[in-house]
Amino acid sequence: MSEEMVRYYARRAAEYDRVYAMPRWRDDLATLQQMVSAAFSGRRVFEVACGTGYWTQQTARDAAQVHATDLNDETLAIARARTYGHGIVTFDRADAYSPAREPHRFDAGLAALWLSHVDLARMDEFLAAFHSHLRRGAPVVMFDERESGERRVPASRMDDAGNRYERRKLGSGEQFEIIKNLFEADRLSDLVGGYALGVTYRELRFFWTLEYRVA
Repeated sequence: MSEEMVRYYARRAAEYDRVYAMPRWRDDLATLQQMVSAAFSGRRVFEVACGTGYWTQQTARDAAQVHATDLNDETLAIARARTYGHGIVTFDRADAYSPAREPHRFDAGLAALWLSHVDLARMDEFLAAFHSHLRRGAPVVMFDERESGERRVPASRMDDAGNRYERRKLGSGEQFEIIKNLFEADRLSDLVGGYALGVTYRELRFFWTLEYRVA
């Protein structure tokens, strides 16, 4: 993760969850919550880039265990302070691009609202690291924002690797430029193809979703 993106999420931690209160996201969030619940019931889940723990909390309602990682101490502090369900929830400060210290410990994987921020030049590195945590046959759920006529945030620039950038302004007035890649079905299938069996792609109003099992 770039230094600017690390700073952005550290500064944004306290206001991040406001996006989940947006009325236009309500129906999609309900669908995503149902998807997570169905996929991870009774599972030991590895979650990458958990942020403030919103999706950790949703996952823990039905999972047996959730191990959530993030690089930012600020977002992890908020995640740790949440109330969780019956499942065991643990946290670790870790880079999303770092492979598992103990490979294949988990039988499910979650990447929520993260893939859009992965540097395309390091995508293979991220995917290898993420799947190093997962056992063969583990269900995986990924989802993120998709390009639609209702999403009106323009790209600020593109770089040589093909990354799309957006400018973001926080409540404090601070401004940042972050990677925000928007993927289509074919590209997503190509990215996970070497790791995935039974890929299912779906488009909601504001999000794309990807479900598969680890090959």
